[in-house]
Amino acid sequence: MENKIPSKFKVLKCVFYALTVALILLSCTPKVVGPTPDEAKIAVMEQITKAAEQWSTGNPLGYVDCAASDIVWIDVLGAQEPVIGSEALRNYLGTFKDQVPHHKFELLDPIFQVYDDIVIVTYRYLGTFEGVPGDPWKITSVYRFVNGEWLSVHENWSEVKEEPIAE
Repeated sequence: MENKIPSKFKVLKCVFYALTVALILLSCTPKVVGPTPDEAKIAVMEQITKAAEQWSTGNPLGYVDCAASDIVWIDVLGAQEPVIGSEALRNYLGTFKDQVPHHKFELLDPIFQVYDDIVIVTYRYLGTFEGVPGDPWKITSVYRFVNGEWLSVHENWSEVKEEPIAE
């Protein structure tokens, strides 16, 4: 009498071999590694600085250059209601072209929160106009890593209000 393996054991044996081969192939697949937290902070700060440099020369569209297509922008100048999308942002910020006086600027006290492909940075923008400091702004920017670049998906700008001195 011939020694036969029951058919359900043959199926289990095939499944076991298939799973083993799949695991071996998956373990050989190179892992996609994104930027380190330090690389992310540097890259995002470079984007913010480039946009601020353009703003300080009267060109606000630098912020569109680093914006994702689905960006949401809020500020107290004219965007109390969110401006949604990069084309809407281009139209909105275009109204400020050549309206912002040339000035020097500082980006102060950035605080970074890095979560894999998301970076949140909170900082202050201080412009100096002909040697006179302007009112500071507080900004929260959210960047997402997409196809090898950091793009802004959310910007919230507001003026820093002086707290009344308690008497």
